Order: sequence, then C-alpha cells, then structure tokens
Amino acid sequence: MEIVLIRHGKPKIETTGIVSAADFGEWVSRYDKAGIDDNHSPSGSVIERAAACGFTVCSDLPRSIESAKLLNLESPEKVSSMFRECEMPYGKWKYPKLSKSAWSVIFRLLQLAGYSGNSESYREIKERSKVCASQLVELAQSHGSVLFVGHGALNWFLHKELKKLGWSGPDKSTKKHWEFGEYFRNET
Repeated sequence: MEIVLIRHGKPKIETTGIVSAADFGEWVSRYDKAGIDDNHSPSGSVIERAAACGFTVCSDLPRSIESAKLLNLESPEKVSSMFRECEMPYGKWKYPKLSKSAWSVIFRLLQLAGYSGNSESYREIKERSKVCASQLVELAQSHGSVLFVGHGALNWFLHKELKKLGWSGPDKSTKKHWEFGEYFRNET
C-alpha cells in the first residue's frame, strides 16, 4: 500500500509586503481563495508520480483542486473540507507591522504553544489530522495507492501521524510547492 502526499503548486497571490496582525488575517482569507500561479508548473516527474496513484484526494480549497488539474488529474475522486490546510491564527491588533512570512512563523509557533486566535486549536488540528490519516489509510487499502494534493502544515501533521501508524517514508515532511513524499506499508 502507498500514500503520496504532495504540496500544492505556488498560489497566485502577493506574498511580500508589511502588514499588521489584523491585515495578516485578511491576507490569509485571500490566500485561501487564491488559485495557482500558472508560471510555476509541476515537473514531468511529479505529474508521472501523481498519475501512478489509484485514487486522488483534495481539500476544497482552490489551490488544492487547481493543483490536481495541473497534475492532469481531471477530477479528484474525493474533495473534502476535512483535508483543508490547518487554519492560521491571527490577531486583531494594528501594530506592529511585519512581513507576511514573519507573521506566518510567529502565528504558527504561537499556535503550537496554545494560541488559536480566530482559528482551530493545535489540539483540533491534531485530531483532524488523525481522522485524515485514517481516511487516507482506508483509501490506500481499497485502491492500493492514494494521492493527497495537500498543504504544507497539514502534510506535516499527516507525515507525523503516518509514521506513528507504522508507515515508512521520508524522514521529514515536504515543504516546497510540488514536492512530494511517498509512504509505504506492507499489507498484513
């Protein structure tokens, strides 16, 4: 059995600029509605790897669904909000103003420490990732192989969960757009 976790393509949205915590929350909302930047296509080897899977799962976010199409996967068999990216917390304050990448790191670290302002909690993310991993395992059992066109943070949680469940795979979760990790387990 095999599960392939691939990170979606690069979203078509401006990622530079200085914003407040409140403005960062509005940017995250736009990010979740953004499609994929046509100038950053997947490589032929990524397309081949995706095509070799027996079943495809996407989140209901445009960047996941559009990435599947760019992988020449016309219609994912399963599209579910359960597989959305981990919600990004944010604040409502106007100062200080930092880069979007700085806010991303700060708020993810705060989330791991227990802050969940305007988002799901770390505990909720862990529970959701367990459910997602279980669904991917069931699909791999039914279809032999499953592809999840996913998201950076959720893929990290899924990586950890699959390893706990005894799946072999990469030492680290993938981070880059279009990067994938392959997880295997012998049927018993």
